[in-house]
Formats: sequence, structure tokens, C-alpha cells
Amino acid sequence: EEDKVELANALFGETETKVQGKEEKEQSQQGAKKEGADGDLVGRTVTLSDSTTGIVVAHRHPVAFVLVDSPDATASDTECSISNKLVTLDPSSVPPGSSVDYLGRHVAVLEDGSVGRALPKAADTATAGVSDNAVENVMDAVASVDIGIVDAQITNSVTTDGAVSGDHGRRPIFVAIPKISEIGLIDSPLVTGITAIDALTPIGKGQNMLIVGPEEDASGGIVNKRGWMINLLRNVVENQKKRVSEEDPLDIQPSIGGKGVRCFYGLTSGENKVRASVLGGIEKAGIQDDIVTVVSTHDGGSTEDSKDDDATKKLEAAEAVAVAAAAITLGEHHALTTGGDAVVVIDDVNLHKTLWDITTQELVQVYGVDAVVEADLNGGSSSEMRGFFSGLIQRAARYNAKKGSGSVTLLLLSTLPNPADTETDENAEEDELVFEASDFDAMAEKIKDRISMLVKANVPLTPTNLAKIQIPVPRPSAAENVKRLALQHVEDLISMSDGQVWLDGELAKEGRSPPLDSTRSLTRVGVGADTRTCRADAPALRTVVGSLRFEFQQATDVLNSSNGASSSSSAEGDTAKQVRKRDAFLLAMYQEADGEGRRLSQEVVALLAAAGGHLDGVLARGARAGTPEGKGALEGLLGYVEAEVPDIMASIDETLDLTLEDKEMLERVMR
Repeated sequence: EEDKVELANALFGETETKVQGKEEKEQSQQGAKKEGADGDLVGRTVTLSDSTTGIVVAHRHPVAFVLVDSPDATASDTECSISNKLVTLDPSSVPPGSSVDYLGRHVAVLEDGSVGRALPKAADTATAGVSDNAVENVMDAVASVDIGIVDAQITNSVTTDGAVSGDHGRRPIFVAIPKISEIGLIDSPLVTGITAIDALTPIGKGQNMLIVGPEEDASGGIVNKRGWMINLLRNVVENQKKRVSEEDPLDIQPSIGGKGVRCFYGLTSGENKVRASVLGGIEKAGIQDDIVTVVSTHDGGSTEDSKDDDATKKLEAAEAVAVAAAAITLGEHHALTTGGDAVVVIDDVNLHKTLWDITTQELVQVYGVDAVVEADLNGGSSSEMRGFFSGLIQRAARYNAKKGSGSVTLLLLSTLPNPADTETDENAEEDELVFEASDFDAMAEKIKDRISMLVKANVPLTPTNLAKIQIPVPRPSAAENVKRLALQHVEDLISMSDGQVWLDGELAKEGRSPPLDSTRSLTRVGVGADTRTCRADAPALRTVVGSLRFEFQQATDVLNSSNGASSSSSAEGDTAKQVRKRDAFLLAMYQEADGEGRRLSQEVVALLAAAGGHLDGVLARGARAGTPEGKGALEGLLGYVEAEVPDIMASIDETLDLTLEDKEMLERVMR
């Protein structure tokens, strides 16, 4: 909690105390203060000289970076007015099943992924945004403007729950992270219906969680991060509907639109094909009428030329930041006004880093390299950048009773470069790159002697030749640098988050589904002194999972140590036992991205069967995870237990707990 305060202060309260670099930048900042523009301006309304309006999406003193909501904006390098009025949207006009832009205006995503205007799903007309004149096609431009004339007149004030007074429940798109006095402990699980996640990296209501995986194409790729997130949302929606239908069989709709769980998907990509794929996946899952999608509205990737266009990159990154903020705002509205739970997927956060790098480049061009710290200049993580990301990540919260006891759970997708792509680039570089002997002057004498021998033998000092004799290259290739920076950025995000689910491409190739790497996946909620009152996992799974993570790693270590080595029959028996236990859990946790989710009771039975050895006979017959025999055996077991003890299964789903008596009964039934 102290870190949250520190990060919030870095973003909202103390940025003016930072070293600014050149004298010109300091003078510009002092001028801005005189005009009343001190403090963070993110989310403010900006009016350009041609009367077009925009929203500040990033503010690095003394420059504000503005997303302009007009296809006809012509002003550049001119004076502008920055108002104290925050850009808002109207959550009441965005019911479940809506697709909207970052201003809450209803849009229609066509089959090819292109975006057009649409009539609201609700009867009330949406009048969101800062402009009264709606445009037929939502096209935006990005401009970086020096803070000049500032409208200091306060036109709106924000209430304690984030609503704008005098604006009929409208909410700012960008708001400060929740205060410590407003949040409570995370003490209830978000049952995702994906057994591997619920067992190994449980997500609590009000938690933020990174979903890390390699880059993928519009079809999903081998890891299919988006497919798993859509699967998760479908499971949450279906479990909510089932719970409410049991309570009120005549009317399940209020649970979707009122108190309960509501889901939001913030799709930041500007590529038509990605939009078409995600919206198609949501429709295929049958939840298009149950969730709200906030989408980018331009096509930034229909052609290779447009992907590389500098203006397009700026636009896509700036709109992505606004889209993510708007999706979270809609979730916060549900949590704060109904006391319900909101699940918000941000797909993905990489464009936030793109925007940050763009702002760094702009500052360097205007004020020189002294205007930014070395970490930002080298693509690293400065305290200022951490503050920028905390404004996104730390908006997840479990609100306390005074704020209605609702929650906002954030699932933030983070993409790593595709290994195949970077290897291809690296191989291409290696074919051309030849080092000089002087490049190795800083290395050990033994290495320099070997380099001298290669030079005398007229052997080119290429990365390929150096690798053959195990000599490190003196400097990384561009492809290696891309991988290094991407991993460094993920590590920075991990340090700010409550946990991460790491989906691994190599595990996916081996047939693991979901390809969750248990050694790199972790939830940090409930770790430490607060484990009794602050937990992300369901109590029913707590007694079943036990040392599952440890047993996974132990089996892997045993396999690695036994490969190619002779061992006694006793050691071989221990290895076989460990492998059998691991394979049993893999079978119990196997699910497909487009397959059916599980209720908590089904997850408990599957894991209990694996832990108790009840799947060993199935494994002995060759029925492994992912095989038709394995899937059939597990489905048969779940159906049999459901028929034998339906009351126990219903009790687990209702209470999220498993009593000792019920556990013993389940084990007897499976025997």
C-alpha cells in the first residue's frame, strides 16, 4: 500500500520536483505554472485554435500529448486551451452487448474489422465525449503541444465516487487510482473455469494480473492468449447466469445489467484483422450480448506501409491508452454504483509502452537528451514511467464497505516478441555481421588470444563462427536487443502487478493446454502475513491443490537429472512415480481455449482424482492429456460424480468451500 501511495504521488503530486534537464524546459514549466496548468493534466479537455477538441493522454512536464477527436483537425504548433474540465463518458448509455469507442459512442464492427457508427443498444441516446457534434467516421490524430494558454476556470468537479457533478452521472475517462481509505482486502476468488489458472495462479476479485505470452497473429497463434481470455469471460458470464437462475428462475437479466459480475473487453489494437478476430471469437463464445467491448476506431494495420507509418503508430498508441482507460472507467462505474464485480480485459498494454517511447523521443527532439533520464532513453523503466503505468495497473481494486464492496479485476495482456521472428532476424544479421579484433579488447586475455588465432587464420569473426568455439559476441544483435528490452519491460510490469500468468510457446508445442508455465506464473495476493484474511484462491481448491506447484517442479527436475544417466531400479521407480503424478495433474487440468469451462466443483473433483491416484489406471492405458481417451475418461468421471453426489457438487459451487466430510465422500465415490 505504501508503494501505491508513492507511485500515485510520482504521477499526480510530485512530478514538478523532478530534475527537468535543460533550462528551456524549466522555463516552459514555470510559464505553465503561472497560467495555472500545474499538476497532472491527463484526462483534461484540450481545445485547439480551430475549435477542435481532444484529450490529454500523457503529460510529461511541460509537454502534453493530446489525442484529437476530429478527422479535420488542422491546428499544429499553435496556441491551445487546456481546461480543468475532464473528458467524460456516460456509462448508463453503455449496456451489456455494446461496442463503443473511448468516448462511449456506439460503433459497429463489421466482418472485416472496420468500424462505423451505430445506434445505441439502449433506448437512451449516448451523448458522451467532449464534443457536441458527432462525426460519422471516428478518425483521430495525435498532436504534441507545448502548454500555452490555459483555461483555469473550473467547469466541473469530481465527486468522491468519480462521477462528475452536474453532469448526470458521467464519469471521467482518466481518474486517480483508488485511495487506501477506499479499498479493502482481496478475500474472494474470481473462479475463471480454467483449472490450471484457478489451481496454480488464482485470481482474486479486485486483483490485477498480467497475462504474458508470445506475439500471435489474428488467428490466435499457438498460445492463443486472446482465446483463453475470451474463454475466461465466457465462464464468468455462464457461472453468473447459472447462479442467478437458481436464485430467480424467472428473471436472469438483472444479474447481467445490475449487481453481480459484468465483463468488459478493452481492445487497443488498431488492426482491422485483430478486431475482426476478437469480436468473432466473442460471438463464437456466445457472449456478445453479455459483455461490453471498447475498441479502437481506426485501421492502423491493413497494409504493411500503414504499420510502419510514424503518424499511424502515434495514433494507434494514443488511442490505445484512451481505450484502456475507458474500459476500466465502465468497470469502475458498475462496481461503485451497484456494489457488483467488474472483470476488465485490456488487450494489450504494449501500446502503452509505445506511447511512452514516443513521448520520450519528442522530449529529446525538443529539449535534447538531458531532458529525459537515462533509463527512458535506453528503453528501461524510470520512476516516471512506473508512475505512468501505475495509473493503469493500480486502478484494480476491491472497494471497502463504505464504497459499496464492489471490485474491479484487471487482466492485462502483455505480448513478447515471437521467438521465430526474432530468430529469423537474428540469423539474417549474423550472415552480414563481421566483428573486428578490436571489438574484443575489453574481454579476457584468453579470449583475445583465441581471437588473434582466428584473425591469423583468416576466419571471419561472425556470430556463427564465434558460437562454434563458444566465444561470446562483443555486443548484442538488434534482434537480441529487442528480446532483452521486451523481457525487461515485462519484468517491470510484473514488479508493479499482483501476479502473472505466463503462457509459453514451447509448452504449447508439447501439447500443454493451457500452456501455463508454473515456474514463471505466480499470484502475490495472500502471500505473507495476511494469508488468513487476504486470499485469491477458493477455499475448496486450497485443501486439494496443496503442494501441486512443488510436485510439478520436482517431476521436471527428476526428469532432467535422469535423462542420459544410469540409475538404480529404486531411483527409476521414484522417477516413474513423480512423472505419473505430474501426468495425472496435466490430465486433470487439460482444457482447450475454445472448449467448455468448468464449475468450481468440477475443478475440485478433477484435481482430487489426480492427487488421490484415481487417474493412474487411465494413464496406464495410454490416455494422456489432450488425447481423446484422456478427455473422454475425465468427462466420464466428472459426469459420474455429478450423478452420484449432486448435493455436494452444488454445495461447493455455492459456498466455494469443501468440508472434510464432503471431501471424504468424493474420494469414496471415485474409488
